[in-house]
Amino acid sequence: MSYLELKEVSKLFGKLGALQDINLQVNKGDIIGIVGPNGSGKTTLINVISGYYRPTQGTVLFDGKKISGKRPDQIAARGIARTFQSNVLFEGASVVESVMVSSYLQYRTRSWQAFFETRAYKDEHEAVVGRVLELLRMLDLFNDTFMPAEGLSHGYQRMLGIAIAMAANPRVLLLDEPTTGMNHEESMFVVENIRKISEQGVTVILIEHNMKVLLNLATRVVVLNFGYKIAEGKPEEVMNNQEVIDAYLGTEIV
Repeated sequence: MSYLELKEVSKLFGKLGALQDINLQVNKGDIIGIVGPNGSGKTTLINVISGYYRPTQGTVLFDGKKISGKRPDQIAARGIARTFQSNVLFEGASVVESVMVSSYLQYRTRSWQAFFETRAYKDEHEAVVGRVLELLRMLDLFNDTFMPAEGLSHGYQRMLGIAIAMAANPRVLLLDEPTTGMNHEESMFVVENIRKISEQGVTVILIEHNMKVLLNLATRVVVLNFGYKIAEGKPEEVMNNQEVIDAYLGTEIV
């Protein structure tokens, strides 16, 4: 049984088919790259998996249970977290505060326990803070712990977005164009950090235009075009697929 599975998933906006009959099986530990021309349905796919859109038809299963139709917070609580195309920051918050805000799913103690600062709450809070600092170290943000988030460079703001998503302790991480606007060196920095996340047992699905990134990272690549899945396989196989080459005619994927 697949860890995460899409069965005949379609998403229509009026008469426009953003996704058409998508079947996708994701195994635990996979790093799946999603590529395609602008408007091909990549972000819509992520939105359907994470609950921001309900599929018009079809089913999304996670760990054998249906999640399609559930709210984003319910899906996040089950272990699927995501980032967005643009940098999403909490206004006025420091780096560590931004990640702490996103750690609320890790708390099991009740609000009254937090109010009275019971031993159970203090122990749990200490564990959450420890995990947040561990994340900041892993993603090379520890030296910027108390810096205002908006003061980070573009690349580090993208890494902060990943840290915010990881604060929910997800089992599946959805990344929407994590290397957008980066040069080669910055992109490879992100690749290494995604690899670290994968080594912790997190399954990763990422939208990515840069095939060089996927060649260094992805176990499998899925190609969308006009809402349809037109190819799936290892990155080097997909790059040489004639239908993929035709679909990308006039666009840059490398």
